[in-house]
Amino acid sequence: VGWHLAEMLSNRPIFPGKHYLDQLNHILGILGSPSQEDLNCIINIKARNYLLSLPLRCKVPWNRLFPNADPKALDLLDKMLTFNPHKRIEVEQALAHPYLEQYYDPTDEPVAEAPFKFDMELDDLPKETLKALIFEETAR
Repeated sequence: VGWHLAEMLSNRPIFPGKHYLDQLNHILGILGSPSQEDLNCIINIKARNYLLSLPLRCKVPWNRLFPNADPKALDLLDKMLTFNPHKRIEVEQALAHPYLEQYYDPTDEPVAEAPFKFDMELDDLPKETLKALIFEETAR
């Protein structure tokens, strides 16, 4: 959702990429290099090693990218676009954030019956298996 907010603030793609590695480089060019703690949340060893092989980059301040944006929007954006998913703002917190609070009614928010868990790495699945899983999911 953070990407969408950034694209609304800029009226253009925030992380354009020709392929996933190019897009990752765009992401790191703005968010900066992940800390060791953030790297530890990456389960895929190849992905973690790839990130470790890259040169260190500093985070670009949001107000430099979006000089005319509301500071509250930039604060929310910063909390949404955080490399480590465990450090990102939670949905309820984001909805209640000062930038969105005028639109938020906690009594009118649907809640999932069970938490969503996604423990498998789809990148490691064969293409045909991935296609079958997508087909099964859309057929429900």
